[in-house]
Amino acid sequence: MDIATRIRKMGFRKWYERQLIDSHLSFTTCVLCGITVAACLESITFTEFGWKPAALLAAVAGSVLLGLYSWKRYITVLQRAERYGDRSTCPSCGTYARFEILASGTTAEGPYLDPADDSLPCPWLRVRCRKCGTPWRMPD
Repeated sequence: MDIATRIRKMGFRKWYERQLIDSHLSFTTCVLCGITVAACLESITFTEFGWKPAALLAAVAGSVLLGLYSWKRYITVLQRAERYGDRSTCPSCGTYARFEILASGTTAEGPYLDPADDSLPCPWLRVRCRKCGTPWRMPD
């Protein structure tokens, strides 16, 4: 499901809150992976060979991979939420998160953007304030 559909379904405030919760859960996973790596590395002894050092090394490798993935997800989700959150206030009346989505897309739109640029990091939303009717584009 794309961002516009999710915001239409649950509203911007709930979507934003869930994005923050999701990103911080990823951060918590990353921290726990770091603790697991430190604990496993401290427990490894190479004086005896067997399944225990191999299992600890496998746990370290798995924790490092999961930690890197969690960190990337944390940064990506948090930046996306903040990018939309920065533009969720009506520029005319200052009302926060009370808008309806008129259109959305993933390609460049508007006179100041290059229409050939298809590498936008997140989709744009054309929204209109429910209080005063002012349209604006988010994120910018």
